[in-house]
Amino acid sequence: MLQTVKKIAKLGVFDNFVAANDLPEFARYNCIYGHNGSGKTTLTRLFAALGDGQHQDYPDLTYEITSASGKVGHGTPYGRKVRVFNADFIEANIGQFKGPLRHILIVGEENKALAEEAKAEQAIYDARLTRIRDLSDAIAKVETDRGKRFSEIAKTISEATSGTALRTYRKQNAELAFSKITDPQILPDTELELHRVSVHQEQQDAIAKFVQPQVALQADGVERSLAEWIAIAVDRAQTLTQRSAQGSALARLSEQPAIAKWVEDGLAIHRDHASTSCEFCAQPLLAERMDQLAAHFGVEDQRLKADVAATAKLAVDILSAMQGMAPPPRSAFYSEMREPIEQAVQLFSDAMTTVRTGVERLLEILSDKQERRTTAYEATIEIDTPGLVAAIGAVTALVDKNNAKTAAFAETLTAARTAIEVHYLSSIAGAVKELNDKVSAMRADVAKLTDGAADLDDARGLEALKTSFEEKRAKVSSAHTASETLTKQVVTFLGRSDLKFVSDAQGYRVERRGKPAKRLSEGEKTAIAFVYFLVQLGDQDFDVPEGVIVIDDPISSLDASAIYQAFSFLKAGVKNAKQVFILTHNFDFLRLLLNWHQHNKKAAQYYMIRCDDNGATRNASIIPLDPMLRNYATEYHYLFKQLYSYTCDGTIANAYHLPNIARKVLETFLEFYTPSAKKPYLKLEEVAFDEHKKTAIYKFVNDQSHPTGKGFDPALVEETKINIGFLLEMIEALAPVHYNGLKALCTA
Repeated sequence: MLQTVKKIAKLGVFDNFVAANDLPEFARYNCIYGHNGSGKTTLTRLFAALGDGQHQDYPDLTYEITSASGKVGHGTPYGRKVRVFNADFIEANIGQFKGPLRHILIVGEENKALAEEAKAEQAIYDARLTRIRDLSDAIAKVETDRGKRFSEIAKTISEATSGTALRTYRKQNAELAFSKITDPQILPDTELELHRVSVHQEQQDAIAKFVQPQVALQADGVERSLAEWIAIAVDRAQTLTQRSAQGSALARLSEQPAIAKWVEDGLAIHRDHASTSCEFCAQPLLAERMDQLAAHFGVEDQRLKADVAATAKLAVDILSAMQGMAPPPRSAFYSEMREPIEQAVQLFSDAMTTVRTGVERLLEILSDKQERRTTAYEATIEIDTPGLVAAIGAVTALVDKNNAKTAAFAETLTAARTAIEVHYLSSIAGAVKELNDKVSAMRADVAKLTDGAADLDDARGLEALKTSFEEKRAKVSSAHTASETLTKQVVTFLGRSDLKFVSDAQGYRVERRGKPAKRLSEGEKTAIAFVYFLVQLGDQDFDVPEGVIVIDDPISSLDASAIYQAFSFLKAGVKNAKQVFILTHNFDFLRLLLNWHQHNKKAAQYYMIRCDDNGATRNASIIPLDPMLRNYATEYHYLFKQLYSYTCDGTIANAYHLPNIARKVLETFLEFYTPSAKKPYLKLEEVAFDEHKKTAIYKFVNDQSHPTGKGFDPALVEETKINIGFLLEMIEALAPVHYNGLKALCTA
């Protein structure tokens, strides 16, 4: 049996309930009293959740209940079946009475043996379903484990093959690739690393050929390589230094090249400006001197000068052509070629510097020759052109190698990725096979349990078993008998025979004098729902002696005269139950429940629900039933105690519920003190008590116990303290014996 509700959280007004240590354990019969809205129906929803261990309307619900078989909590179904009558049951099973009620299958006495067979077959069927569910859960777990392995290996493969094309590599890709492997291959570490390097590279663009430029540096437009032009320039320069233009050379100009150049430039200036006198010293230009200078700078000299200038121009053009020679950048090459290309480019740069220095030296020699045209001499000119050609060849070879890889990149990349993929998938082949074997074995068991087998406790399959026990159940069950039972019970309950249950293929229809019942009163609906619930306790799906029954306010909407009928039906319906919980807000019904077990107090336990309201939230708790309610015959005793025990703590929450209690106490007191049909305020006017205090009492209970539509009034605290004092003072003054008797009960 259930023993104690230790705690409840996230269940409506039971948001954070923790049972007190002295809360008595549940008995076989348990009564829980509470005002409307205190949380009774909410508590029954906890009992309704015990079968599954959770409630769909309260996904965050947590609870702890002790039982004879151990603790019961969220996610842990209770071993016994629980039937709950509450507003949810009425809505789910009865609704608005617009359609038929579900059939109740009651076993006839003459077919007990057949019923036992059906029960045994269903037990086998249910056990197989449970086993199939367990196997399905186990299969799902193994498949999840297998899926995790593929997910993990897919992540590894994706990281190892992180090229753009495989960034979307997922578990499904791994599973598909695994299914196609016929020859698992585990690669050596060195080979795996080479493939990893390959797939991490991005395809490089082809690099333009790097060769000696073919340039046309002469007026004839003939193209030659840079090395050929350098050789030509060197050869020409060496030839020019060995030439001289003697003619009628003037010794001083021959010996002083700088003066010779100055004079040559001046001669050209004077000639171009037709000067007759020296522009420097203003002396007349003597014809004889002019003839001597013309002879010195004769035709041969001018030809040599032009040849030197042309060769110098060739050297300058060579330097310009060299400026355009730039090797490809390091970033244009694949990673494994970047170190070699750096070395080759450095050699090229050094060779270019050497050649450029040689050409610049050649220009200096030519410049010197331009000033020493009258002298023939030997000049040593060495330029390392072969070194430059070799350096260009080294760069060119790496460019060709890089371009060859680019041309075959797609094929190489695909092969590398495939090899990596097969390697990692092969690493889980053994584990996956083991998991697949487990799944295959469990699926074979599921098929065996579903289809049947000779070595099972019943060779038939699930469908055959289900058909068999449903047919037997149909034979031993009588919907007609249940409809008759329902009709008799409702007639007895209501004391009239105009309502009747009629059975058809869909269920039970409620008729009134042969026609579908419409516009049922709330009392009739309650009676039908409660009778239906009690009769349903006898169906094949519930074993009363082993079950827990929970009933919430079965007399709601019933006339006062029907309370005794409801109590009678309740006693008969639950008398054999393993454990019973009854909840009510009606004090008269509570008295019936208290008297039920007054001669066997150990069989029953009594509680109440207290709902504290702080103005912002309401929190319910289960506490022992107040002795005033348990030991005395009227609610008046209990309400008087609430007023007598009131201690003001200065908060609105502490005083908020007391005006309504004070009104009930005042009206009950006046009812017996001045019995008449007059309204309460007229009765109050007739009693002999201080007029000002009577006015204050009446205004307090009348104004503060009814909704005002306004906000909280802070004056309520002080008014409650004063007027409760006035009310108790008046009762003591008017009926001292009565007052002292109540006081004694409150302080006992």
